[in-house]
Amino acid sequence: MLSLLPIVSIVVALATDPSPGPSASPGPSSGPTAPARPTPLTEIGRVRALPACTPIVVHANGAITQALDNDRALAILTHNLRAADYDNFNVVQLNNAINALTKIAADIEKNAISGDGEVKRLREYAAASPDPQRKKELKAFADALGGALYRQKKSAGELMRDIAIVQGRSEAADAREIMAQNNPPPETAAMTTGTEMNRRSMLGGHPDSWTRVMQQIAAQLDDLAPAIGMDEGTAADHSIAATSGC
Repeated sequence: MLSLLPIVSIVVALATDPSPGPSASPGPSSGPTAPARPTPLTEIGRVRALPACTPIVVHANGAITQALDNDRALAILTHNLRAADYDNFNVVQLNNAINALTKIAADIEKNAISGDGEVKRLREYAAASPDPQRKKELKAFADALGGALYRQKKSAGELMRDIAIVQGRSEAADAREIMAQNNPPPETAAMTTGTEMNRRSMLGGHPDSWTRVMQQIAAQLDDLAPAIGMDEGTAADHSIAATSGC
């Protein structure tokens, strides 16, 4: 049984910067061609062909930085969700591990909100632009980048929601068990150990495996990652045209 008690300070060994695995070299294949990977999103540097629009670049890089920071944080979250054996943690360690995960998720939400503020400024520049082509490119860039930030925020929010639901159910089950122990019904006063375990199972609320819960949450984050990558790739494709030529 996993019960949740007040947190006591303890160091929980979770990874903080997982290194990406080596990319597999493409080999010959007779199957269908794999879809092209999205263009990597990077901060906008100097544009040699055309003069850069400095105010636009400042806000664009502000949003890009938040998105890239969130990409790294989501990678850390996914790694940590899978790396630890949560079923072997004691109550304090489990609480500290959960707190560490939710703190990273909260930081992702804050970054996404900050980045969205930059995106709103980019949309204002797009709306005010007298150049139809720049208006189109800048809006496409801002919309795609805003989409990536929104999906990142959604990923973090779903993690915190899922963990809160499981914790709440577990805490409610603990409370019911304490009440049942303090006020046992007559027919259960002399329960054997096996019968007691069955009673706890019927009360429900405790996850069968915290490790499996965390792995399921990691899988949900994996499902959301490709859409984030596509949005960032679209933003990258429009970044030069959207921020140059002033």
